[in-house]
Amino acid sequence: MGLLSGNSSLTYRHLLLRPSIATSRTAIFVVATLLAGAGMARDTVPKRINHANWKLEARFTNEYINQYVYTTSVVPHWINETETFWYSWKDSNGLKFYRVDPRARSKKPLFDPARMATQLSELVHRPYDSTNLPIQTVTFTKDGKSIRFVVDTVRYEYELATGTLKSVGKVNPDDPAEDDAPPPPRFGNRGGGRQGGRGAGAAGTNFRTLSPDKKAYVYAQDENLYYAEVSAEDKPVQLTKDGEKNYGYGAAAPNAREKRIRVNATWSPDSKAFSIERSDTRKVKDLYLVNSLAMPRPELVTYKYSMPGDVDVRQTELYVFHRDTKQLQRMKVEKWKDQQLFNVHWLETSDHLRFVRRDRLQRHLELCDIDMKINLVKPILTEETESGFIGTQPVRYIKPGGDMLWWSERSGWGRYYVYTNDGKLKSQVTSEPFRTDSIVEIDADKGFVWLQGNGREQDQNPTYTHLYRAKLDGSELTLLDKGDADHSSLLSPKTHSYVIDNCSRVDMAPTSSLRDEQGKVVMNLERADLSRLMSTGWKMPATFTVKAEDGVTDIYGAMWKPFDFDPDKKYPIILNVYPGPQTESVNTTFSANTGTQRLAQLGFIVVQIGNRGGNPKRSKAYDTFGYFNLRDYGLADKKAGVEQLAAKYPWIDSDRVGIFGHSGGGFMTAAAMLLPPFNDFFKVGVSSSGNHDNNIYNQNWSEQYHGLKEVAAAAKSASGGATQPDDEGTDSEIGVSDDADASLAQSYQDAIMLDRMLVPLQSDDPQGRQRRGQTNGTGTGQTQNSTTTQTGATSGDKKFEIHVPTNAEIAANLKGKLLLVHGDMDDNVHYAGTYRLIDALIRANKRFDFMLMPGKPHGYGDLQPYFTEMLYEYFCEHLIGDDYRSSADMKDKGN
Repeated sequence: MGLLSGNSSLTYRHLLLRPSIATSRTAIFVVATLLAGAGMARDTVPKRINHANWKLEARFTNEYINQYVYTTSVVPHWINETETFWYSWKDSNGLKFYRVDPRARSKKPLFDPARMATQLSELVHRPYDSTNLPIQTVTFTKDGKSIRFVVDTVRYEYELATGTLKSVGKVNPDDPAEDDAPPPPRFGNRGGGRQGGRGAGAAGTNFRTLSPDKKAYVYAQDENLYYAEVSAEDKPVQLTKDGEKNYGYGAAAPNAREKRIRVNATWSPDSKAFSIERSDTRKVKDLYLVNSLAMPRPELVTYKYSMPGDVDVRQTELYVFHRDTKQLQRMKVEKWKDQQLFNVHWLETSDHLRFVRRDRLQRHLELCDIDMKINLVKPILTEETESGFIGTQPVRYIKPGGDMLWWSERSGWGRYYVYTNDGKLKSQVTSEPFRTDSIVEIDADKGFVWLQGNGREQDQNPTYTHLYRAKLDGSELTLLDKGDADHSSLLSPKTHSYVIDNCSRVDMAPTSSLRDEQGKVVMNLERADLSRLMSTGWKMPATFTVKAEDGVTDIYGAMWKPFDFDPDKKYPIILNVYPGPQTESVNTTFSANTGTQRLAQLGFIVVQIGNRGGNPKRSKAYDTFGYFNLRDYGLADKKAGVEQLAAKYPWIDSDRVGIFGHSGGGFMTAAAMLLPPFNDFFKVGVSSSGNHDNNIYNQNWSEQYHGLKEVAAAAKSASGGATQPDDEGTDSEIGVSDDADASLAQSYQDAIMLDRMLVPLQSDDPQGRQRRGQTNGTGTGQTQNSTTTQTGATSGDKKFEIHVPTNAEIAANLKGKLLLVHGDMDDNVHYAGTYRLIDALIRANKRFDFMLMPGKPHGYGDLQPYFTEMLYEYFCEHLIGDDYRSSADMKDKGN
């Protein structure tokens, strides 16, 4: 914009085209006059009034609200493994400790707080009263007559009968027996093993992965594996010599004093063997970031990162160490190309090792048993699906060596089935159309199992979690925590006769109650004290139900309104989104502090609305709605939900609709602004750290939730040319041997025809197997090639194909206001996806906004407040009409 206004035909170009001195002087005079006039004009223009309520937003900060929020759930501490427990609770009257005896139906103070404060003040020489006792946790003595606790570095003992307090000396934080002492600081780095053993790799004094008999342990050092007897720790046996970076068992940080680290080895219960997994990422391609803030020079950061469809992905090998022979033996467990291997576990002895393997398509899965005496791998259970992926849960055994509980979604719902130890179906624990996905406890003697489930109770949000008890034969299903809320229930030990039921909703204060084994309320324990919070003007959000775009499926959501809400006004509406599929951005439990709540105070209606394909807690059909459609699947339900809310509430302005989200929510936000017809509906979007191109995002995540195709690769003929594959046999099939799997096939037929990011295991790399199977070791420690027999193995050259639709492909459709934000050190969602979208928008001649967060990974850390303020301003400018650009100071809101 130029400074000249009105009908003047004089321009800067006219003034600069006449080089004479006189003209130059005239030009200078004219420009000066015009500049002065422009300044005078600006002074006479009234200051623009911004309408967003920044004062209300600034009032209800997290710091402000936290002073009015107290305890929201009961955490029971069972006394010496009995059904009696104690808990602490803070409200506006201070901190209190209670002792509850469920059988006596009594709840009493654990001690006299006034008496405790007096005695503690005398011993510590610091004043305390009954409302500010510095006690965080207590432990009971074995006889149950006294409690102990720590203040600063001193332990105190309080005799319950007499009410007397005494000091029993200073705490030794290095003594593990002192379980009420403050935990010592933990150090360590990630080791070479995967999660699922006995803890992540860690350096420091806790580097030993001990056998159950405590007589031996294993650890890693400089990527190699070592074994040691406790009686001869100075003579460890080196089990491998070929360990190296990206193909080893882990190494301590270069500056660590202790070079030995803990590994994820799993010992057999009889201490005669352990299993361990070894990852190979040497062929996985590198990805790069540049730390531009590093001093004195920017630094290149390189890390391994496999992407969807990559030929070379992480491989995993399974080894077993035999304590009697001191040999480390590789198990030949390969079946599928790039398979995933997990849930490795021993039975009651070292004679049998079990594991689950899943193909790279994540549509075929087997539970296998290794008979260690004859080195035979045998599949005993299998799962397969043609649409969607197969999720998993760990195998649970009812008794050691006995029947097992197996989780499957083969019926369209997550359910548990009882199988014999060798894989024959006995019963189905639940049969109603609802999902169970977590075993809380098993009582083998009485034949009961306690499960967490979702979606069974009518007239409530199906994602709410409840606790159930059922007989293993499928009878006597009992709800143990009744109530229209999301429940986090805890079972009492040993007899499992009582339940501590903590429940809440976004629009309901948290409550805690004690229930019996039938789910009946024994006593109400607590209700969160929100009295002071409510006195500030704080208000609950609301919940709602709308129909999905299909007009049939119920979709659930939450709504935040300004605390000064006026039903006679029209408010813009903003969606906070995360599309799933592994989780959904719809809050279900109480929280006094949310970013959505603060945003609403500026003058918006802020909502979270679910969508088909967004939550695994419902049916499998709901969960996999977006399979092979990872970009677009959730948008129609979001739009339909807003339209229904606007039709119901006249104070919602459906012509002013905003949307924002982070990561997958950022991906969805940009897609909403670009994909017709949603780009006409959504007017403003703020997309942060979005995975706008899932073809360069995490390999396992994209392949799992979008879907991967396996096709036959073209093979070279004898003359060197390519031969075309047959039409048949392009899809992966489960093959089993006749002798090993007659019962397996029958079990699967009888049964009708899990989710963790896992490590793949390759089966068609003979050179790699030969290289990795070399004999290694020193002394008696050796690595041998396994001679295990594999049943049901398949072979053949195949390749994987995937293409996830990207936001860059539809960049030319942008119509509204879009702000893109990304951290330049994001090693989760690489900013290349955002850059590709930016490139496409520029080439399409589109106006948009972009902010780079220097030095920040997937989250923005200390720059988060700046980003939050920027997000708030962006919606205020483009949905309300405010203008903050006249000042460089973010604190200057123009009011």
